[in-house]
Amino acid sequence: MRYIATLGGVEQEVEVAELAANSYAIKLGERRFEADLRRVGATSFSVLVGNRSFDLDVVREGDQLVVASRAGATRLSVEDAARRATRGTARRREVTGRIEIKAAMPGRVINVFVKPGDEVKADQGLLIVEAMKMENEIKSPKPGKVLEVRVTAGQTVERGGLLVVIE
Repeated sequence: MRYIATLGGVEQEVEVAELAANSYAIKLGERRFEADLRRVGATSFSVLVGNRSFDLDVVREGDQLVVASRAGATRLSVEDAARRATRGTARRREVTGRIEIKAAMPGRVINVFVKPGDEVKADQGLLIVEAMKMENEIKSPKPGKVLEVRVTAGQTVERGGLLVVIE
C-alpha cells in the first residue's frame, strides 16, 4: 500500500508491504527498513526496527493522527495515495466549524496561552501539556475564536479529556 504522509506541512511518500504476520517492509522516501509491529492495547503499539524498540500510542483526531512516544507527540495526516490520485488536484481539506481539542494522552498542563474570546491562527500554540516527561505544544488546527478553555496550568488531564474548544 502507498500512502502520502504529511508532517509539519511536508509531504512524504510511504510504502508498506506485509511480509508475514506482524512483519512489514516500509519504504519512507528513499529509506527502506523492516519492522515488527504489534498492537498491545486499544491505541497502543510496540514496534521493533532492527535492535530498536518503540512504544507508540496512536489516536485519530479528525483528519489527523496523533502519535505519542517517549520523545513526545506528533500530529500527522496519512492519505491513501491511490485515493488521492483519483481526487486529482483538489485542494487540501480545511478544518471548519467548531472543533474540540482533546488530550492525546494523560499528562499535566504546564501553561495555557489563550483564554475564551481570543482569536487564534492556524498552528498557533494554545497550551503545553507534559506527558511521559516531554512537553508537547498543542496547536490550533484552524483559525478561529476560542470558545472555551477547560484546563488551567498545573491541572492533570486524562487521555481524551477536553482541553480547548475553537469555532
